[in-house]
Amino acid sequence: MRRLLTVIFVLFLFACKEISFKEPQPKGIKRLSEIPRELRGTYLVIEEKGNNQDTLMVSAQGYFIPSDSSKGTLGDSLVLKKYQGYYFFNDNENPEWLLRVLKRETNGDLSYMLMDPGAMTFDEFLLTLNKEIKIDSIDADGEKLYQIDPAAKELISLIEKGYFKKTITLKKLN
Repeated sequence: MRRLLTVIFVLFLFACKEISFKEPQPKGIKRLSEIPRELRGTYLVIEEKGNNQDTLMVSAQGYFIPSDSSKGTLGDSLVLKKYQGYYFFNDNENPEWLLRVLKRETNGDLSYMLMDPGAMTFDEFLLTLNKEIKIDSIDADGEKLYQIDPAAKELISLIEKGYFKKTITLKKLN
């Protein structure tokens, strides 16, 4: 369980193919120098299936998972931006940026979203997504990467159309 959460939060689900980005998202939006107070605190990490749970601590400069000492610190490799009520965590995995989106709920919990094909195969997801936005492919170290380069409003549209799926609930602890 702890290993799975580490992969999700630290390595950002690198085990499966994923759509990535050419630069931190949303484009044209200034990065935050610290994590806002409303996101700081301790959270219970609950997968959507409800099976696995762990604890996540969020501070002004990053996050920490005590059970396995995983952490992330804002900087050149981990960039946070806020736009239209969403928080965008961008992880630099040269030559690509992986994106996770957080939405703060009224009760203080966080919905953790990522671009996910759901029940579709990755190829079906690519075909569907390609109707919305141009997808580029590049070869990096023998691996094919699929990247998009949306404007900020296009990114919000992709979220609203369900291309980003909630995979984890971060339940705020008092």
